[in-house]
Parts: sequence; C-alpha cells; structure tokens
Amino acid sequence: MKLKLKALVILATVAGFSLALPGIVHAQELLEKISVSATMYEASATTNGVDTGVDNGTSTTTKAPTRTFLTTATLLKQLALDENSENQWTNTKFPANATLDYNGSGFAVYQGTNPLVDVSDILSYTQSGQNDISSGTYTDANGQGAPPFTQTDYYLVTIAYNDSSSTGALGFTVTGLATVTSKATNPNTKTGNYTQSGSFSLQDGTGEGTITPASGSLAGTAIPFVLTGFTATASGSAAGNTGTGSNEQ
Repeated sequence: MKLKLKALVILATVAGFSLALPGIVHAQELLEKISVSATMYEASATTNGVDTGVDNGTSTTTKAPTRTFLTTATLLKQLALDENSENQWTNTKFPANATLDYNGSGFAVYQGTNPLVDVSDILSYTQSGQNDISSGTYTDANGQGAPPFTQTDYYLVTIAYNDSSSTGALGFTVTGLATVTSKATNPNTKTGNYTQSGSFSLQDGTGEGTITPASGSLAGTAIPFVLTGFTATASGSAAGNTGTGSNEQ
C-alpha cells in the first residue's frame, strides 16, 4: 500500500495528514500542520447586488474586482464562526496558537497536540484526477509501505470549503497538482523504533467561490470570486515501532 496523506484520499485538505500504514504497527498519530495562501479577486458589488456596470449614455463601466488574500488565519477565523454557529465550538474565535491540521481522517483545529474541533464537515479534500505518478524506494525483504522507504506521488486534488449548513458566509473549490512525499527510516534492530515523516504541497491551484457578508450594506449578497496562486503546504513526523525489535522478543 502506498504511503499517502490519506483522504487528501484528502486537504481536506487544508492538513496534519496521517501516514500510518498496514504492516507498520504501534505508529503514533501523525499530525501535519497546514499553511494556506491564495489571491482572491472579488467581483465589484453594490447594495443592489453584483455590479453589472454603470451606463452614462455613452459607455458602460464596471468596476475592477477587489483583490484580497486567503490565508490560514482567515480560514481559521471563518471556521471558528462556522463551528460556533453549529454549536460545535463554544466561542467565535480560536485560541491565538490554534493550528489547522489533518489527522488522517479529516481536517481539525488543534492547540498543540490537543484537538479543539473537527472541521471536516466544512473543509474537505479529494483526489480529483485519475493518474497517480509515483516514485521511490523500498526493500524487497520488507515490502512496499514498510520501513525503511521513501516515496513521492504527484496527483490532482480538489480542496473545498462549504459552510452552507452553518453561516453560509464562504464557499469555494480549488484544484491543483499535489506533491506528496513520505519517508520511514530504517528501524532500530534492537528496539524496532523508526521515524515516519511526510509532506504535502499544492502549488498554483485555481478555483472559484462566493463570499456572503453577514452585516453591512452588502449583507446577504453572494459576491463571486476567483482564486489564483492557491498554495497549501503541510508536513509532520512521528515515531513508530515495528514490534519486531530484538528487545521485544
């Protein structure tokens, strides 16, 4: 079995990603902290809705889109509001040191190694392409997926944010090429201990969505936007044990 950021088969992401595999026993949960950035171009909007242009009798002019940025911090800010609206989080903000991670089954917000709230109902990841280009090395004696090994995979992924069941403030999908690397060191012959590590990178993803302000003159207006330069990165490591060290005999 290939070592991947699973369920990034899953971002969802946006994630630590668990790299535990069959045949690798006693592996600790591998959290991968996610970092996200992208440029957004929001359509110009008025109190009457999306700007369709002003005709002065000679020409029609539509305002240029507003350039904003999507970051890990803005995602965490919106996730806190959404999870609070669903009564899954007690506050409208997360602690200042909260992080967005993938834990092997979905996206969640953590404070250190302590899970605060599962957000995989809103933020998700799918392997959206058909091809998986893989390279790496493993030993014939232990087999693929058993330490020691190295592996790199390239495949298309789609990350989606959908809070329609919550505040309805943000929704988008973005697709790009993911590079997933995984590695397990050679186990110690006496203890069976090894280190597993992995990283995920999505560069230059593109997508689209809508943002709906909750207050102000544009409250309730779904403003369309496009995303470009979407970058999501994650990495993490954890200790594992094969259960076959000489000290365990």
